[in-house]
Amino acid sequence: MDQKRIPDGWDKEKALAEGVRLNVKRKGSGHPIFLFHGGMGSWTHWIRNIDVLAEHFEVRAVDAPSYGGSEQVDYGLTPQEYLQVYVASIAKLVADDESFSIAGFSFGGACGSAIAANFGSKVRAVTVIGPGGFSIKGRPRLDFIRYGDVKQDPEAYRDALGHNLLQLMLKHRSSLSEEVLDMQHDNVGRARFNSRNVSAQPILPENLGKAGCRVQLIYGDSDPTAFPSIEYRANLIREHVSDFRLNVLPDVGHWAMFEGADDVNRLIIDFHKDA
Repeated sequence: MDQKRIPDGWDKEKALAEGVRLNVKRKGSGHPIFLFHGGMGSWTHWIRNIDVLAEHFEVRAVDAPSYGGSEQVDYGLTPQEYLQVYVASIAKLVADDESFSIAGFSFGGACGSAIAANFGSKVRAVTVIGPGGFSIKGRPRLDFIRYGDVKQDPEAYRDALGHNLLQLMLKHRSSLSEEVLDMQHDNVGRARFNSRNVSAQPILPENLGKAGCRVQLIYGDSDPTAFPSIEYRANLIREHVSDFRLNVLPDVGHWAMFEGADDVNRLIIDFHKDA
C-alpha cells in the first residue's frame, strides 16, 4: 500500500466501521432520494436534475469518499473495503426510522447497488443510469488522453478534459460548454480514488436482487459503456430482479441525466413518486 496516499490521521478500521464525512448537496423536502455520481465526478454530475427533483423529493446529492468535498480515504482500499466505508458513511445520513430511494450514475450505480443491498427494506426503489458493477471483458478501448501527459500545459490539459468527455460521457459536441469543462476540471482535480476498481466488479445485478425493491435501468442509446449491448446488460439484471423497468433514451450518451435531462428527470419522478 502506498503510504503517501494515506490521509493524515487516517484510521482504516474506524472508517470501515463508522464511515467518513461526506459532502452532501441537499435541496427540497419529502421522501429522501440519494443521488450518487460517476467516476471522476461529484454531486455536480446531477447539476441538471437537482432543482427539478427537489420539487418532488428531499434530494441528497452525495460526493463519494475521496471525491468532491468529501473526506479522503486510503487509495489502496480494495473495492470491497471502499464500499464498506461508503455504506457506513451513508448510514450517518439516514435516520433510524427513515426509508429512502436511490439514483446512481455509472460508478454511482455500482455503489448505490451495494448501499441498497445493505439497507434492504429501508430502500423503496433504485434507479441506475449507465451503471457500473458488471465484469464484462472485451469493450473496445476508447481514445483517452492521459492527464498526466499534459498536466503541465493548462491549455493542453483543458483540451484533454474536453476530448475525454466526448469519448466517454457526451455524445454531442454542443454539450461541451465552458461551464462543463470548468466542472470537469474541478472534479478530476479532486478525485482521489480509482473508481474503475469498483465499477469492474460483477456486483450490480446480485446487489439489486438482494435489495428486493423496484429497479429502473436507464441508458442513453449511444452509451459506449453498454458493451456488448444494453439488452445484454439488462438481462443480467433480470436474472436477479423481477420488478424491473428499462428505459433507453435516443440520441444520448453515457451522461444521460445531463444530455437527456428532461427525460431522465421525468422518468425518475414517475418511478419514485409512489415508491
